Amino acid sequence: MFKPSIITAALAVTLSLVGCTTTPVETTHQSGGVIISPADAREYATMQLDNGITVMLVSDPSVDKSAAALSVGVGLLHDPMTQQGMAHYLEHMLFMGTEKYPEPSGYSEFMSQNGGSSNAYTWLDITNYMFEINNEAFDQALDRFSDFFKTPKLYPEYTDKEKNAVNAEWSMRREMDFFGMFKLNRSMMGSHPANRFLIGNLETLSDKEESKLHPETVAFYNQFYSGNIMKVALVSQLPIEQMKQLAEKHFSAIANKNIEKPNVTATIDFAELGRKRIHYVPNQDVKQLIIDFTIENNVDDYRTKPNRFISYLLGSEMPGTAAYELKKAGLISSLSAGVSPDMYGNYGQLSVQIDLTDAGMQQREKIVAVVMNYIDLIKQQGVDEKYFDEIKTSLANQFRFLEKGNSFGYVSNLADELQSYDANEVIAAPYLYQKFDASSINKVLDQLTPERLRIWYISKQEPHNQSMHFYDGKYQIDSISEEEVASWSQPKQMALNLPQVNTLLPKSFDIKQQDNSSGKPQVVYDEQGIKVWKMASSAFKEQPKGLLKAYINTPQIKQSVDAQIYLAIWTDLFNLQQSALLTEAQTAGMNLSLANYSGLELSLGGFTDKQSELLKKGLQGLKVTVDKQSFNAAVDRYMRDIANKSQQFPVRQLGGFMSSVVSEVGVEDEVLIAEAKKVSLDGFNQFMQQTLSNNVVRMFAFGNYDDQDVNSFVKQIRSVLPKNRTVSEYTRSKQWKPSLKQSLVLQKDLPVADVAILDAHIHPDPSVKQQARARVLMGHIRTATFEKLRTEEQLGYAVGATTRSIDDYTGLAFLIQTPVKNVVDMQKRFDDYKIEYAQKLAQLTDEEFEQLKTSTLVELKEAPKNLSEEVSPMLNDWYNQKWDFNTREILIAEVEKVSKADIQAFYNETMLNADAARLSIQLRGQKFQNDKFADLPMQTLIKDLDELHKNISFQ
Repeated sequence: MFKPSIITAALAVTLSLVGCTTTPVETTHQSGGVIISPADAREYATMQLDNGITVMLVSDPSVDKSAAALSVGVGLLHDPMTQQGMAHYLEHMLFMGTEKYPEPSGYSEFMSQNGGSSNAYTWLDITNYMFEINNEAFDQALDRFSDFFKTPKLYPEYTDKEKNAVNAEWSMRREMDFFGMFKLNRSMMGSHPANRFLIGNLETLSDKEESKLHPETVAFYNQFYSGNIMKVALVSQLPIEQMKQLAEKHFSAIANKNIEKPNVTATIDFAELGRKRIHYVPNQDVKQLIIDFTIENNVDDYRTKPNRFISYLLGSEMPGTAAYELKKAGLISSLSAGVSPDMYGNYGQLSVQIDLTDAGMQQREKIVAVVMNYIDLIKQQGVDEKYFDEIKTSLANQFRFLEKGNSFGYVSNLADELQSYDANEVIAAPYLYQKFDASSINKVLDQLTPERLRIWYISKQEPHNQSMHFYDGKYQIDSISEEEVASWSQPKQMALNLPQVNTLLPKSFDIKQQDNSSGKPQVVYDEQGIKVWKMASSAFKEQPKGLLKAYINTPQIKQSVDAQIYLAIWTDLFNLQQSALLTEAQTAGMNLSLANYSGLELSLGGFTDKQSELLKKGLQGLKVTVDKQSFNAAVDRYMRDIANKSQQFPVRQLGGFMSSVVSEVGVEDEVLIAEAKKVSLDGFNQFMQQTLSNNVVRMFAFGNYDDQDVNSFVKQIRSVLPKNRTVSEYTRSKQWKPSLKQSLVLQKDLPVADVAILDAHIHPDPSVKQQARARVLMGHIRTATFEKLRTEEQLGYAVGATTRSIDDYTGLAFLIQTPVKNVVDMQKRFDDYKIEYAQKLAQLTDEEFEQLKTSTLVELKEAPKNLSEEVSPMLNDWYNQKWDFNTREILIAEVEKVSKADIQAFYNETMLNADAARLSIQLRGQKFQNDKFADLPMQTLIKDLDELHKNISFQ
């Protein structure tokens, strides 16, 4: 897998000044010499093998699956120029068999049989491999995995197949603006190694007269895959001493070639790179401005965090800041700032990304000037220890109550970050803030100059005189004039101030006493159309955190398309207007968001100490006040967001189209856009009033809450509801009721290149029993489909089988995005494969079946790793009004009954059942626009969703 970095400021945490302090990161809390969170009960150890490999060991008795990752300190920047993308291609090839395990599909089949999953990614200076598997298979999985780095086969006969896989991965991304802009950014760097095509395709990975791919790949592996630049992370339920033995057993035989870790030292000619304006015509309809500085790599400064300090000030939306004032003036809808210090190897990127309004599009030079003025203000007044105190407090609180994630992601992250951080600090590194270091901050600020600056103007209307190579994008590069640079030092365009005090940082971390004897959510309030469920955490009683849902459910969603549009605009305007509050909450270790389903859902999470205050502030802004210009801007954003969905990966669009077909409120994007052009500010204001006046409110409080909190929440909700409010019935959108001999077929043309198909067969029995059978079957069919259609036949990069639930009905589906087959041919291949797979399923042994079933049960019974995982199944039941809150337990009980004959019967009763209900989504890319769509037996071709929904049954 090719791993994109973050080109914008999405990772930045916006912070602001605090008036109190708390305990800093507890550097004395250690396990095996590793600094860990006080909330972390796992045992740690580090070791260095004789071959130079650094190993991080994590013993966690609670895990049901073990995981491992190995990173190599070499990546895309080190490709030979004659074989660009080769490091990524090599990553693919390592999965294709080893001396000890020569079968190319053996590794993935072993993973599937033992509840495992695996992946890998290649980036500029790292290649990282990882897997997760049932505990009892960990030893054997490590044996297979470690052999990648000892004796890979690197079969020359698989060269063409894996080149095709890499090419398909590139083809999926060629229309994505991120990749085109990232390529263009690097193309301006002259002879720097970042200026190359990173992902690879059939052209760059072809054999050339002076360079043959296979021997160069073998030479690259032999040169760089050396133990002394490798890092390993293991998580298991085993004791540390046994894990040490496993590490020695499996990784000590990897060769140490005593190489120097490859580093990039080439310099960039800023006379060529800087003072440039890039006009970029994107595939998606966006209106953006990016202010992009190239800085020196300062990853080593993680203990003093100058990048966090600067992005904290730059991205702040507190009153007086650049983001606040530009929003107030109606010029922008969002501003974020962030730093990727190793974006280009020995150089990094500090950028400010701005989404513009139509008014802002006309005043882009003014917006740039305001941001540059604000940067000058930071240089002059912002390097102040008071901001350090707030950042330190925020990070300390996060680290003190750090929650676990899944083992797969954890080992991947550890193996990656061990390449950058000291082993004893690798977990604490993102939270360590040891001292206020003005010199390191000023060193970065001193680089924010016109000489290192590129300004991106991004819209469909940009002038252009060149086209991208390998990506779909047009652009024009101009120099920024001396006059414009000089204008940034002239009298300020707006009155600007640095951030003010954060009032939401928690001061108390007390755990509230609650009765949790029932083991499931309890109704604790039910009056006047407001009903509250509450439950304490069982698994994380020591966490002073909670999740609160306040759901205002309205029947209007079923009454008109306008209701869907107004709800979407409402949430957009709320999140825009409350962005300062949202970022203040984030700094304080909380989150606040508004989403629209059948109404509005306000979600709060994080530390509970100040959540009541956060809810109060959020509710005060719930009924937004908006002028006509801002409303029109919101409508414009809504229409562009709808239109831009067609530019996503086709395979990712399949789910959205399916949802529109099976939901009674599903609407075509074209209809939504057409109706959005008709909505009005008066209509919106009336809709808000109607929603608040006619609804039913349901609340769910999970975690560290007591009755006093609930009473406070209810009081606040009541304060925003009109006194003359009427209580409505709870509204939930109905789903299609599949019928025998019914095939729904949706066919769409896309503005991107590839074809995508989802072919789902629905089992006629709407029961948990069929869902259980499908869950067990998936462990086998997913891997078999991937191996056959992707690995062997190279029909696409994104290939798979999946289960699809339509309320109580369970379906089985094949899906693919392919650059090599048209819709008719791909559907024909699916139909043929259904018969082929039935033969493979018939050969499943009893032992293999028991492994599949055991793996399914391990996954279902896996203990939650954090509050979100613990509450997730209960929330699903809450939304679906299943008040026993035991859906997962019922599913587990049904899985325990499943036999091999059951999963074979489920397959026969879906994929091989000519009468089974069927749903086909066919997306035809531009490359195949002259080819036909596929016709299915007994099909109902969907021309109009509204008409369809009038003529089908719903559950």
